Amino acid sequence: MKKTPEEMAAELADIARRRRQQQRQEPAPVAADGQVRDILQRLRRLRAGGQLPQYDYNSLRRQYEQQANEEVRQLQQRARIQRTERLLAQADLNPDWTFANMDRQDPALAEHIDTAHHFINAFDHWGTKGGAAILLYGDFGTGKSTLAGAIAHELIRQHQKSVIFQQWASVVDRLFFGVIEDQESRNQYRRALEEVDLLILDEVAANRSRLAESQSSFLGHLLRRRRNLSKSVIIITNHDPQALHRAVGDFCFEAIKAFHPVDIALRGPSRRPDIGDYRS
Repeated sequence: MKKTPEEMAAELADIARRRRQQQRQEPAPVAADGQVRDILQRLRRLRAGGQLPQYDYNSLRRQYEQQANEEVRQLQQRARIQRTERLLAQADLNPDWTFANMDRQDPALAEHIDTAHHFINAFDHWGTKGGAAILLYGDFGTGKSTLAGAIAHELIRQHQKSVIFQQWASVVDRLFFGVIEDQESRNQYRRALEEVDLLILDEVAANRSRLAESQSSFLGHLLRRRRNLSKSVIIITNHDPQALHRAVGDFCFEAIKAFHPVDIALRGPSRRPDIGDYRS
């Protein structure tokens, strides 16, 4: 049914009336702004009355920076402890091989302990000069392994250096006699011997007048590789330099000489405890 003009006008008027009612019900922006201003004024009154703390931006900033720095320091300390534990596990050191367990009053040891500390303090320097070497020799039980182990402990704990301490017979067994059966694992072990910060080889040519040609050749190549990488080495043997030369041959001995090694001769009787009443 078609609406008359009067009916249409009435509907439009009703729509306009409802819109005006809706607008009156909605909060005006001015009222919201007024509420914010009221809150700010209340905060100012509370602060003026001493009921809110006064904040200094610079003091807060220093406090947050100090807290952040302390958290970073603790994280670094934990990371250092974890790395030290990993390095000690890798080195496989006797925990008793420390300077604290060596007798500095022993005239046969005091000078060598000082030499060991010089080696430690200059370790990073030698890392830029082709590496350094110590040749430790003397009879069984005179403290050669203990001195080398003390150097290793100090380099790990104080300087975070990686160390491998291996008896030469163990190296030979792993690489020449199938203790490590997988070729890739042997290659990884060989690379570790070449690249570790400090390699300590104990009992080189022990009780032997001469190494097998394959072993002396490998040792010579290993030492040359470490020299090229500026990696340091400690060689421990019961042979004096002349006997060691005969035992390892010219090729290997020249590789040792290339390091210009410091030679430390440990003299005297065995420092290991006696067994019962027997005095060796």
